This record gives sequence, C-alpha cells and structure tokens, in this order.
Amino acid sequence: MAQDYSIGLDIGSFSIKAVVLSHKTKPASLVSFGSIAAPQPGISSENPFDLEGEAKAIKTLLTSIKAPDLPVVLALPESKIFTRVINDLPFLSDEELSSSIHYSAEEFVPLPADQVNLYWQVINRSKPQNNTSVFVVASPKNTVNKYLQVLDYVKLKPQALETELIAATRALVGNNPYAPTTLIVQLGSHSTDFAVVSKGLILLTRSIGTGGMALTRAISQYLNFEPVQAEEYKKVYGLLEDQLGGKIYEVLKPLIDMILSEAQRVIQAFQSKNVQNPIKRIVLSGGGAKLPGLVIYFANTLGLEIQEADPWYFIGKDKALASKLVDSAQYTIAVGLALREE
Repeated sequence: MAQDYSIGLDIGSFSIKAVVLSHKTKPASLVSFGSIAAPQPGISSENPFDLEGEAKAIKTLLTSIKAPDLPVVLALPESKIFTRVINDLPFLSDEELSSSIHYSAEEFVPLPADQVNLYWQVINRSKPQNNTSVFVVASPKNTVNKYLQVLDYVKLKPQALETELIAATRALVGNNPYAPTTLIVQLGSHSTDFAVVSKGLILLTRSIGTGGMALTRAISQYLNFEPVQAEEYKKVYGLLEDQLGGKIYEVLKPLIDMILSEAQRVIQAFQSKNVQNPIKRIVLSGGGAKLPGLVIYFANTLGLEIQEADPWYFIGKDKALASKLVDSAQYTIAVGLALREE
C-alpha cells in the first residue's frame, strides 16, 4: 500500500532541496518545500566530520519545512554514476539478459564489477525483430554507501535511491501520453546531462563534464574575480550580449556552445535511428536553466521549441504555496523524487 506522503531529497553540491507531496488525491499535491545552502565541502568529502555537517543541514531543512517522519527518496548525482541505453541486444530471456547486461556494463563502467550496483529497466523486447533495448544504471558502491551514511547520521531511512535523470523525467514528462518526444537538458554544478524521453521512457542518455562550476570558474579567471562574485555576475548577466559590454557573454559562449554541440549530437544520434519519432522540444532543467538569455540562445541555435523546466506543472497546490514557487527548475529533481510512489 502506497503511503499518503512522500519526501524527495536532492543533495546538491551547493544546496540541499526537499519537497513533501501528498498522494491522497490525484494529482499529487504540494505540502511543503524548501532549500538550504549545503555546507562545504559537504557531500564531496570523505571526512566523517564533513558528512555529519551535511546531515545536520538536512535535518535543519526538513525541520523547517515540517516534513513528516518518513523515509526519503534520494537522488544520486549523474556525475558519480554511469548510465547507458543498450540497444543492440538480441531477444533474451530475463536470465540471459542479466548475464548479458553484466558483460555489456564492462564497456562503459570503469570500475570492477564487484564495486558497482547494477539496475536495469527493459525499454523494449521484440521477438520478431530479435531485439532488446535496456536502460542500465551502474552506481559505485562507495558513493551509495556515503549517501546512506549521511542519512544514518540524521536517523533517516531511504525509501529509494535513483538517478537525477530518472527523477527529472518523472517530474517533467511522467507518463503523459500526449507529451512530445523530449530532450531533457539537466544543467548541474559539475556536469550537464541529457536524456531523450518518449512516452515516459528514457531512450538515450549522455553526460559531459561541463556544468555551472565551469561557467563560474571561467568568469572568475577572466575578470580576476572571487568565485562568489563571479557566480553573481553569471546569474545577472549570463548570455545577455548587450549587458556589461558583452564581456560575460563572450566568456560563457564557448562553454555553452560545447553544451549545445553535445545536444545536437544527442538529437542526431537519436533521430538517425528513430526517423518516425523526432525530438520536438527541449526542456532545460537544473540550476543552470535560469541563466539569462539561455532559452533564446538554445532556440536560435537549435530551431526547436525550448522550455524552462516547470516541475510544479502536474502538482496540485494552493494559492499560498503557489505564490512562493520561484526558481522552479532548481526543484525538478526533488519534485521528481517525491512523485515516486513505490
């Protein structure tokens, strides 16, 4: 029996976000939400003292939003895990598939098999076409154990752990049969992650190591700013060519072009094998989605419908809470986690 409430917990590099949803009605309704600055180095550290500090911040956040005493659904960062859609498998039984996936994972997971947890979901299995497509996630055990240790410090139990892209897909597309085939671009701190989603299924994933920190670092080096000041300039001027003499635009453009080039490669790779199911829109998610001028820059370059993520779209909410929903894209992962019902 599904519980009446759920908590999505998104532990980021610089902020921790939590969302509480009620599942007593359909659609799920928003109960409370909030964020708090993540202590540094926090979750990136291996030091138990730093991890305890992270746990205390989580406790403070959950207390401030009056979260119920329930297990939480937690996201593992894409920059720490390995995902792949494997399309070239023949028609296999479940037992044969398990063996084949463990073998195939050796090609994209740079760790010994005994150091990772493997999860997979069959996307398509067709006997006439002798084909099986599978979405595979490999999570390093030391990464999983670190997140579980943080939860243990604060006496929280995990309801489930899943990837950021799975959570983002659930929040932004879900199982909406009318949603067009969509490319989700998740702009995180350490990486930018791509997922092509059709009918609620992730059909292709990619990830590159260019994220918000790289943009801030570029501004900091070019203008000789401290990182905090560079971050503010990034948030204010972004890709606005007519602001500050275009200096910030010129600094960020090469890095954004790298992200755009990867988006184009993802689109071409998908559409070359799915001619009858073209990508019709791109949804920008994560903290980087708020970069001024980014939506227009993507639209002008790719010629597709570009949207900034609105994870609250399918969520019921009263007027008091609705008026507080700012920086929507940053809550995509937390909302997606909280939408998980099992």
